[in-house]
Amino acid sequence: MSHAAGRMSRSADRAGHAAGRTGRAAEPLSPAGAPWQPGHAHSPRRAGPLLTELRRGAGLPAGAATLAVLLFAMFTKADEWLSDWTETTDMLRVAGLVLGAPLAAAVACWQGGRERRRRTEELLATVARPPLRQALLAAAPAVVWPVVGYLLTAVVCLAWTWQYAGGDGPHVSLIVADATGIGSLAALGFVVGRVVPWRLAPPVVALVMYNIELLLANQESGISWLSPGKEHISSWDRPVWWFGPVSMVWTAGLAAAALLAYAARRRARALALAPLAAAVTAAVLLAQTGDGLWRPDPASAALVCDEGTPRVCATRVHSRMLPDASRALAGLTAKLRGIPNAPARIVEAPVDSRASRTDAALTGWDMYFRRNRIAEPEMFAANAAIGVTEPYCPNVADADRYSDLNEAVADWLAPIPRPKNMPGDQTEPGYTRVLKRLKAMPDGERTRWLGGYFAATRSCHPERVTAP
Repeated sequence: MSHAAGRMSRSADRAGHAAGRTGRAAEPLSPAGAPWQPGHAHSPRRAGPLLTELRRGAGLPAGAATLAVLLFAMFTKADEWLSDWTETTDMLRVAGLVLGAPLAAAVACWQGGRERRRRTEELLATVARPPLRQALLAAAPAVVWPVVGYLLTAVVCLAWTWQYAGGDGPHVSLIVADATGIGSLAALGFVVGRVVPWRLAPPVVALVMYNIELLLANQESGISWLSPGKEHISSWDRPVWWFGPVSMVWTAGLAAAALLAYAARRRARALALAPLAAAVTAAVLLAQTGDGLWRPDPASAALVCDEGTPRVCATRVHSRMLPDASRALAGLTAKLRGIPNAPARIVEAPVDSRASRTDAALTGWDMYFRRNRIAEPEMFAANAAIGVTEPYCPNVADADRYSDLNEAVADWLAPIPRPKNMPGDQTEPGYTRVLKRLKAMPDGERTRWLGGYFAATRSCHPERVTAP
């Protein structure tokens, strides 16, 4: 041991003499006597301040809580969104902004009061690091981790939806805008935590933010689109290309303005007016455009049909439901086959759309399906029969006078399921009489009468129909 120590001492002396001859300081030696290298296994390393902040505090638990809350909220309603990209995007937006954002803001508010609770505010004031950088580093964990939790939720849900949904895919720009909204609202919560010296501020921030979002979203004017959690329900629409980016400017501009106004040096605080002006401009654009932020997408509403007679057609976004739909309507289409003037197709019709006179329209198609499998085949067929007997005729006077005929024909085509223990006969006498007569008719006579019935009703002249 003494010989080895002597050799190391002599090596150090030689290094010192060499440094003296060259005019440079001696390089530190490793235990083996070699100079330290920057990537040497024994060289000391220090994590940067950002990584240090991200690893500690309430940020990481907040991200885990956000992930757990959002996954639970999404999975409990999976049957409502799993077969449709637009529904998935909408549900992610509602869950992320209405549930995740208030949670993130509350945690960020708690994070904002950290130095005050630790009584290290005066110590931080002596640090050479600029106040804005200090604030950004302190806010980072409470802003970044909830956003990561939301994005992980989105990845899981989109991967799951991919197994069932038709159409062109998710609206990625809106998902990015929602992630930006969560981070921005968390940043606002952080500023409140820095400014308000109250331990109950975090839950109050969460409650206020939740109620403001719902209040804005429930407005009947274009201002409702200022709520980051505003939901849009239509599988056959697409957002305009700038909706996502402008939404990001709206929420991020508010957060940036608040951070600059709080943490920037006094002479630089006027810079907060720039992001504030951008946020106001984005808000005006969103509010003025209103429902026009979503536009009908003809490609999504394009029909995909089977080869039966009459043909059964689903829109492209629900094309994977078509096989089960055809099987559920097999009895109905068999009865219509061969009847003159009967509809040539039974089509899924988007809300407020109008099918042609030769088609029977069925709205709310996806209500009867769960993950592309039909859950209520009898009710689905009964509602299709109603579409067959009630074409769109807005100018028909006294249409209710002919309801008995329409209901009787629809019930003959596909009876509405009724509970077995329903007390008494709840149907109207006229309806019952027509239905009994239809069932008792010979096939040929019934086919001729139904041909005349469809010719009259589908030309919007139900008064030409005579009772069987």
